[in-house]
This record gives sequence, structure tokens and C-alpha cells, in this order.
Amino acid sequence: MKIARVAGALGLVIGLALTLAGCGSDDGLDARSASASASGSGTGSGLGAGECSPVGTDLQADADATVGVALDEYRFDPDAIEVAAGTVTFEAANVGQEDHELAFLPGGGEVPLTADGDPDEDALADAGAFELEAFGPDQTCDATYELDAGTYTMFCVVETPEGRTHASLGMVGELTVG
Repeated sequence: MKIARVAGALGLVIGLALTLAGCGSDDGLDARSASASASGSGTGSGLGAGECSPVGTDLQADADATVGVALDEYRFDPDAIEVAAGTVTFEAANVGQEDHELAFLPGGGEVPLTADGDPDEDALADAGAFELEAFGPDQTCDATYELDAGTYTMFCVVETPEGRTHASLGMVGELTVG
């Protein structure tokens, strides 16, 4: 999360506190295992996330489909996925050199950004975005969701050290659920 420069010592202390509060592997999007229509909240950098935190393990045994997707700098392979509505497991393999996440925005379209170019956490939450939290290179991590029919934008909003999101560098795809 980028913090605007705040004048004065009090502003600096508040800014530092907000920055520290935004650190960690949970960037706030809903890492749910139930319906893809539940709401989520926000995103963050995901830098240093490291370990896989599987999503929906209680649903995985009953999955109707399993889809493999590779996460690389800065793309998904495949970048267009079609599945039937129902319970779907995504086997996400981080084949890149950086941490990556697999997030979904129901309804398709572009990932909403703030005026500063950061992911708009409130807009993502309102839109019901959900994710498999960022995890490190050479790991495979599973996420299982109950998906309703529709179009979803796949994206990664992990930030580079320069502050650009992976999505802004092209790590965006489309999931069509029929």
C-alpha cells in the first residue's frame, strides 16, 4: 500500500503505522471457499508473502472440475479459461521468480484503481473480488470455489518494488463460467 506523504511529525507517525498495518500476506481480498458471490475486501502488495495458503480445501474433494494455471512474470498461462458453473479447483503453479496471487473480479472488466494507481480496495470489496493469497516461486497452491455462471477477470495485484502492480504489467486474464 502506498501512503501519501504527510507533513509534520504526527503525519509521519500515522503514515508509518498505516504502512506497517498493511504489511503481511493477507492483502484483504476475500480468500473464501464458499460462493463466488460473497463480498471481499481490498488488496495490497503481497511482497514477501512466501508460503501457500490453500483456499476451499473442504470443497476440493467434491470439485466438478480442476484447472491448472501457471503464474509467471507477468502473465497467466492460460490467460483465458472456460469452465462449467459449479465447484472448481484451480491448481496454481508459481513458475516465476516473484510472489504471485490468483484473484478474481466477478463481472469482468478492468481492476479498479485509485487516483494514485493502487488497487481500489473499497471498489474491489464492493464488486465481490476474491483470491488465492500471494505465494512464492516454485510452489503450487490450490483454491477451490463454488462459481456462478458469468465472466470474471483474473488478476494479480502483487506490487513490484517500484510500486507497479503485476496486473498493470499484463498479469490479467479471463475466466468464463458457463
